[in-house]
Amino acid sequence: MTTMKEENGVTGSMVLITVFSVALVLLLTLPNIYLDNQIYYESRHLAHLHSVKLTLEEEQNIIKSKLEEINYQENLQSQSIK
Repeated sequence: MTTMKEENGVTGSMVLITVFSVALVLLLTLPNIYLDNQIYYESRHLAHLHSVKLTLEEEQNIIKSKLEEINYQENLQSQSIK
């Protein structure tokens, strides 16, 4: 009668399956992590540009109001001269 010998420990096929499993998981997760990082940095850049835009619009409004005031003063002076 032959008895089957049971293997104890780690076999080569177990190591191969583990390596392929880890490689598959990395292959599936690394592109997602990369894209998430790219989206994060792009959104930070867009938020910065948005804040710059708001600042410039506010500055434009201030300059417009100063220009209107100057034009009003010139109109008053030109009317008083006549």
